[in-house]
Amino acid sequence: MNQKGGVGKTTTTVNLGAALSLHRQRVLLIDLDPQAHLTLHVGLNPDDLDATIYGLMTDPDASAMHLIHEVRHRLYAMPAEVNLAGVDAELAEAAAQGEAQHILRDKVLPMLESLPAEERFDFVLIDCPPSLGLLTINGLALANEVFVPMQTHFLALQGLSKLLSTVSMVGQSLNPELRVTAIVLGLHDGQTVLANEVMSDLESFLEAARGMDVPWRSARVLQPPVRRNIKLAECPSFGKTIYDYAPLCPGAADYRKLAEAVLAM
Repeated sequence: MNQKGGVGKTTTTVNLGAALSLHRQRVLLIDLDPQAHLTLHVGLNPDDLDATIYGLMTDPDASAMHLIHEVRHRLYAMPAEVNLAGVDAELAEAAAQGEAQHILRDKVLPMLESLPAEERFDFVLIDCPPSLGLLTINGLALANEVFVPMQTHFLALQGLSKLLSTVSMVGQSLNPELRVTAIVLGLHDGQTVLANEVMSDLESFLEAARGMDVPWRSARVLQPPVRRNIKLAECPSFGKTIYDYAPLCPGAADYRKLAEAVLAM
C-alpha cells in the first residue's frame, strides 16, 4: 500500500507475485483498486467477468471462491471493476457501525483456510488503491504484513509517516498483528544524488525504529531497487506479466531477485 499514486503498487504486486510463482510458490493476487489495473495487467477484462471484488464487498451471499482465476501457472487473481469506486458510499451505514471494515477478511480468510493442502496459497498479495478509504482498510484488516512501494523522491519520504500512522491506527483497532515489513523501491535511478540521499534518510529512519513499540520496527528496504525500465511500463497494456512479455529485461531480473529476498525473510 501507499496513498500516493504512480509509485509501482500494481507493477510490484503483479510482477513480484509472478516471480514468486516462478520459485514454485502458489500465489493469489487480490485487486482492491477501482481502476482494476491489476486485473487488466494479468489479462482479465472486468467487463467480461460475472463476479468481482465489488460483489464480494456488497453482496452478503457472494463467495470468494468463485472469484479466483488462474492467470498463469501457480499465479491466480481475484479481479476488480470500476464499481468498486462506490463502495465507500454504499457501505457508509455499515462502516459507521463498524461492520464494513473487515468484510474482506470475513469472506476471504475462511475460504483460504478451507482449501485442500495441495491448493493452499503460499502468498496472498493485495493491491490497495491510492487512498486510505474503506477498501484499503479492508486490505489491512486481512493482511499480516505491509509492503510499501515507493520512489526515492523527497515527497515520497514525507508521505511515509502518514502511511505508517494509518497502519498503526488500523493495527490498534482491527488487526493487532499487522506489521510493516518491507519498503520496495521502484522507478529507481541509482545514479542521482537525490536517490542516494533519500535511501540514506530512509535507512536511518527505519534504523531509529528498531526496538520501539511500533508496527514498522522490523521493516527494511528490500534489495535490489527496481530499476526504471520501459518494459515494465509496457507489459500491462498487453495483459501480461513481465515474465510473459520481456523475461530477459532488467525489470524481470530485479523482480526475480526481490522474490528471492522475500523468500529469505
